Amino acid sequence: MTATPERRVDSGMTDGSRQSVPVKATRISGAELRGGTLVLEEDAVIIVLPVNAEERPVRVPFATIDTIGVEGDDVIVALVDGARIEVVAESTPDELRDHLLARCCALPEITRALRAFGSRRRQRDRRGGGAAEQQRFFAPLVDARRNAAKALVPHDVVAAFDAAAMTKAFDDTLASFATSRFADYAPARRALEAELVDLAEPLHEALRMLEEAGTAARSAPRDLHAYRQWYSRLRDTFEAADRAWLALDTALDSATRA
Repeated sequence: MTATPERRVDSGMTDGSRQSVPVKATRISGAELRGGTLVLEEDAVIIVLPVNAEERPVRVPFATIDTIGVEGDDVIVALVDGARIEVVAESTPDELRDHLLARCCALPEITRALRAFGSRRRQRDRRGGGAAEQQRFFAPLVDARRNAAKALVPHDVVAAFDAAAMTKAFDDTLASFATSRFADYAPARRALEAELVDLAEPLHEALRMLEEAGTAARSAPRDLHAYRQWYSRLRDTFEAADRAWLALDTALDSATRA
């Protein structure tokens, strides 16, 4: 079983990163235990058993959870290694299931995964204004990530990264780069814009796949597999944007301003 014993738990914490949820009963791999508490952390759920129980708390990382469903009054948490945890909630089972699903899809995990993607963007500014152009290029992703940070449910996290809107924003930005250099010379402007669009093609493809994954995730909001597929596509999109900018930055350096 992937779940591991946890030696120390402060279940009294009620801040945004940790929350306690009382339960009536818990069954772990068939062994039934009365009462207890689920402590929801940023990246794991900890099963805290009654104070008179001999077993130590059990920590279950959200990444090890395969599915979360409801059977009768039970919330069924199936782990990727085949283990099964059954919880009888004091609230309705649907409410607890959705609460666990929201934690499994929480934005802090995305934020950690995407945080490093900005580190390669500090290029030597040979043309002047390159830093401002860099910020404009990445603005659609940065703004989407900022909006997603405010979301309370997975559906809204996915919706914040509107692939169609981001694609249009990227296209508009590339066009503005060409216009700023060759506003009065249409052939050169069109040639540069075409070059920039070609260089950004992998990013366009990543956005297309992100849109497909987002549609699937929004249509199945309780499907962890669909959400994690979308999350994988989101990582791909940020990586594609990083690679695209390196190529675009070089092309913009080579373009002579009118």
